[in-house]
Amino acid sequence: MDRLHLLLQRYFGHSAFNPYQREIIEDILDGRDVLAVLATGGGKSLCYQVPALIGEGVTLVISPLIALMKDQVDDLQARGVGAEALNSSGSYTTTRRIRSELREGLIQILYVSPEKAVGEDFIDLMASLPVTLIAVDEAHCISMWGHQFRPEYRSLAVLKERFPGVPMVALTATATPDVREDIARQLNLADPSIYVGSFNRENLRYAVVPKEEDAYNQVRVYLQGRKTGSGIVYTATRDGAETLAARLRAGGIPALPYHAGMTATARGETQDRFIGGKVPVVCATSAFGMGIDKPDVRFVVHYDMPKTLEAYYQESGRAGRDGKESDCILYYSDDEARRLRSFIDRDLASEFQREVARSKLQSMVDYCTTTECRRTVLLEYFGERFEAPCGGCDVCAPSGKARAGRRKRGATRSMSG
Repeated sequence: MDRLHLLLQRYFGHSAFNPYQREIIEDILDGRDVLAVLATGGGKSLCYQVPALIGEGVTLVISPLIALMKDQVDDLQARGVGAEALNSSGSYTTTRRIRSELREGLIQILYVSPEKAVGEDFIDLMASLPVTLIAVDEAHCISMWGHQFRPEYRSLAVLKERFPGVPMVALTATATPDVREDIARQLNLADPSIYVGSFNRENLRYAVVPKEEDAYNQVRVYLQGRKTGSGIVYTATRDGAETLAARLRAGGIPALPYHAGMTATARGETQDRFIGGKVPVVCATSAFGMGIDKPDVRFVVHYDMPKTLEAYYQESGRAGRDGKESDCILYYSDDEARRLRSFIDRDLASEFQREVARSKLQSMVDYCTTTECRRTVLLEYFGERFEAPCGGCDVCAPSGKARAGRRKRGATRSMSG
């Protein structure tokens, strides 16, 4: 057994690499920049964690969420890896301790927010250390064409300037061809190796259901019919998550809300109870996302339509990470689509932003209203060809398990009508 497999088995308990993992790791160890687009559950983290365990030095990981950093650090420390995180939640004492341990060479992987990573004081600290790798997680956040654009990610190119000899790996689960090009350009990646895994999750069954005036009853009937299994019901608003969870509880279905307006303690309790199997349903906004490491999620229901196919793919992809069959159900109405279009025109400042948002929303509507294989439409959006029928969506298998209320077939509608 070679060195990479020994590390994989010793620290992570796996006997084999997922597709592209080994190739990405070998390119990083050869000093090459890498852009990796791997689906949720594809093992992106291992692509920088394994190289971090080889030789001396520290791997710097840029991560957008404090909760995600904490989950990663806790997991790595439990495996015997020297990992820490520097972000706004850390106390002065904690920050001093971490800085000291960095100088002593006790930390192999350091997670940091994008804001912290580009600060002059922090860069000076890192310049005094043997930095061996820079990993940019959720790299789609750097692109204005992406679905979760964060302006602070644009400043990360300074790391390539200050550490020109250090390989950089950019990782994401959701990036269209345009976004991939933008990521490489904005980070100044030098002739990067590009790996794009398949976006096809064969175990996921896709269905779009006409949304009734009281969609609560649709969700209630679906959940009561499941009997077993846990899942996530996504709503567009905080009030929607609270209200839906309360109605489900009143109807005898254990459910808890999760959204950014809750205290950190309340969010943590909901997440722990869900992951621990103590509550089967979480009604959540998109805040319930990255870092939710529960492999046996049997269903993801979108009570409200997402604004983009990237968001839908990422959120629905939290179902079935264990490879077993799982449902991805979306409730759709034309009125809701028109309402989202009006929000774009009202809330976005520049015409460029409005144009991008309108285009992405139209792709979402096209997916919901297509009479063709939904899997084909979804995969083609990300640049992957797929030959229909898939047998796992409500269009291809309307009488099978994928059906959760089937939309009547008709011409694909444009929102301009």
